[in-house]
Amino acid sequence: MPIQLDLKERPAGETHLVLKDKNSKKISLAIRKTLDGNLLIQEHHSMYIVIMPDKGKIMTIPKEEYNDQCYADQDDLYKFLTSSGVIKIDTINGSNIYGSLEATFPTEKVGEEEPVEVVMLNIHNFLEKYKIKHSINKKYVDDLENQLLEPDEEESTELGEVPEEEFKGSIPKWGFPTRGVYRYNY
Repeated sequence: MPIQLDLKERPAGETHLVLKDKNSKKISLAIRKTLDGNLLIQEHHSMYIVIMPDKGKIMTIPKEEYNDQCYADQDDLYKFLTSSGVIKIDTINGSNIYGSLEATFPTEKVGEEEPVEVVMLNIHNFLEKYKIKHSINKKYVDDLENQLLEPDEEESTELGEVPEEEFKGSIPKWGFPTRGVYRYNY
């Protein structure tokens, strides 16, 4: 399956990569090319995906702070690429940057497919699958936050509706009155 690459420049200096196959299916990724020739994919919300074509490596770097969700996203990406047959499963390991993971992919051309193009195609497929999952999670968190910050009339009370009592709870303010009775009964 030969893939045609078209590079389009965006006004902010961001390169937009469009992959097209013979069935005229278009694939677009927000991607930048670094000075050393690496491809930096920025579409994921919690990590950067770096493709190093000359070394045959894929590296994921957290965008902000490293947390459990970022590791879970990195793990999902490498599981997806492993199940797609893109990366070598025994090469997934930590990198020299805190919180980053890397894996290698074969750089030799087998058949008509270029390895870097196959990697980009599979990363695009992962990101499309991930966008759906991320939008569902974001909607859930937003709905929960709205429910807590702006509750309905039935779920909220005014300050005067809750009657105050002189004594509340199970522990008295000044302690129990019989505490001295049990003090020296050993």
